[in-house]
Amino acid sequence: MLGLAVLLITQEHRLMGDGLARYQALIDLLGHQRMPDTAYSMIGPLFAAPLWILSQYTGNTEGLLGNYNPLLFCLMLGAFYLMLRRHVDAGLLRRFLLILTTGSMIAPHLADFYGETFTMSTVGVGLLALALRRPPKGIRAGAWALIVLGVANTPASIVGLAFVACLESVRRRRIGPMVSLFAAVALIVGESWLRRGGPFVTGYTDNHGAETIMPYSGHSGFSYPFTLGLLAIVFSFGKGLLWFTPGLFLPVRRRLSAASKTGSAIDLGYAWLLWTTFTVGLVVIYARWWAWYGGMYWGPRFFLIAILPAALGLAVWLGDPRASPIRTVITLGLLAVSVWVASNGLAFGDLWAWTCYQDGYRLEALCHFTPEFSPLWYPLVARPDLSPSQQLQLMLHAAVLLWLAAPLVTRLAQYARALTRSLSARLDLKTWRW
Repeated sequence: MLGLAVLLITQEHRLMGDGLARYQALIDLLGHQRMPDTAYSMIGPLFAAPLWILSQYTGNTEGLLGNYNPLLFCLMLGAFYLMLRRHVDAGLLRRFLLILTTGSMIAPHLADFYGETFTMSTVGVGLLALALRRPPKGIRAGAWALIVLGVANTPASIVGLAFVACLESVRRRRIGPMVSLFAAVALIVGESWLRRGGPFVTGYTDNHGAETIMPYSGHSGFSYPFTLGLLAIVFSFGKGLLWFTPGLFLPVRRRLSAASKTGSAIDLGYAWLLWTTFTVGLVVIYARWWAWYGGMYWGPRFFLIAILPAALGLAVWLGDPRASPIRTVITLGLLAVSVWVASNGLAFGDLWAWTCYQDGYRLEALCHFTPEFSPLWYPLVARPDLSPSQQLQLMLHAAVLLWLAAPLVTRLAQYARALTRSLSARLDLKTWRW
């Protein structure tokens, strides 16, 4: 709770980029009764209408709408807790929720009005509900409805939905899950028709970035080479999932299925597989998008939902008392990187290497690919003066790191003592013979 409170209270809210465009579109729709024709979906922002109505009485529209994404995140955490508390080991659930809060790249997404938090929350909860072994009547339909809403809010994620629907159809030997694809397409096309005058008018015509030193810059649409995009999305220092969500790459499905309590109503391993499958779909579609990096934004914003399988995977590895020394060291390293990602995004989310964005963004790729200008490591280069708020944020994350790492360090100390005794016995010259 303390970590969530620090995350929500100590961070300043702001409006910029796509978040500002969504905010202004909602104000136009609700406040001025004008239909916005922006390229961004209004499905997610429309669910913030109660906050806008409340702001008409308080006079603080920007402040209330600025808390929309934090509210969605809290609702998602609450849903996870209620769905898992009776079916998963309490220690695993506690670590999972703690890593989501203080060991993931969530912080910058809660500071603005961007749409990725809505998609992650709705799709994340919906996919977890699909992992129920014998769901009550109506739960599966509600889960698919949440997923469809989240996908329609981010039309490119239709590929992630297609992957999940195929997986569900094969697993259950039913065609029913494929209906979700038609529902999502209908929502996407219907919104385009209503707001822009045509079913296939996306608003992204001639949408492209600046022409930089990179060979494929300045083009629009899906113009980036797939292989290069895939490598960049996974490995680049400034946007790569390997650095921002390292737990995503841990093999954990069997351990997760075993971690569910005997007779549990939910298959946690399958939930992890669904989250991961949806993430893979996002990687596949965005690898060819000219702005695969998500624009001028801290971290790989298109792939926010990746924090769910990443946090769950890391939580499982942290709780394995039978892990070998090598795996324990790997886990400790991944934990350190994950907590650094979280603390960095919270404390230094506004610290930019402006060299990348001068001269018409010509050197923008420096922030995407080089360690020195990566948002993850740039604070170590710039060494900014820390405000009291930043000091509090970093101290909290240091405490979380120490608390989660303590069992691993203890285990490594035991391994070291056992190794020392073994070596001492072998090196005892009194036991040696000619």
